[in-house]
Amino acid sequence: MKKQFFRLFRPLLLVGVFIPSRLQAAPVVTHESVHLDEIAIGSGYAWGHMKFTESNLNAVPIFVRIGFDMSSAVGMKECKSTLQLALEPFCNPVSKPESGIETGLNVIFRYLHPIAPSVKLVSEIGSGPMYLSIDSVEQGKAGFNFLNQFGLGAQFAVSGNSAITVGYRFRHLSNAGTSQPNRGINSNAVVLSCSLLY
Repeated sequence: MKKQFFRLFRPLLLVGVFIPSRLQAAPVVTHESVHLDEIAIGSGYAWGHMKFTESNLNAVPIFVRIGFDMSSAVGMKECKSTLQLALEPFCNPVSKPESGIETGLNVIFRYLHPIAPSVKLVSEIGSGPMYLSIDSVEQGKAGFNFLNQFGLGAQFAVSGNSAITVGYRFRHLSNAGTSQPNRGINSNAVVLSCSLLY
């Protein structure tokens, strides 16, 4: 019985021992310059408290992220971590203190550091122009502002070319003194995005 068992599985053993030693490893693709490495779509929930009224600020962030790997441009080509420059156009419906919208473009620097084979820590900082469609005591009439964001989160690989990112962002809305009043509006946000990786 043992001889029959061995005869039956001997071809599989030979394949398992000899074939891997003959195979060539697939070539690793390396990028020598700045390149597109992510396209993502995301959403979440933002909340804050207005400074000079009893109202809250509630919004739903909706954004697209187009990320470019900048590692080689800053001497990090051999590093496991990634420095990314991301463009994030956004259109965020606002429900409080009244119905309105935040819309604009954020330019964000993101630093991704692997802590496990399928998990990366993400830290990010960014700013960009935006339009706020509601009037407020803090920012006056509806109009031009900047949205500054600072965030932390984690990216989880779903497959070789896709990932999910979960994070927290602190948001500061201001017009940088281009008009008065400019008291600023602070808020917090949790965001979730789904990415295609390149």
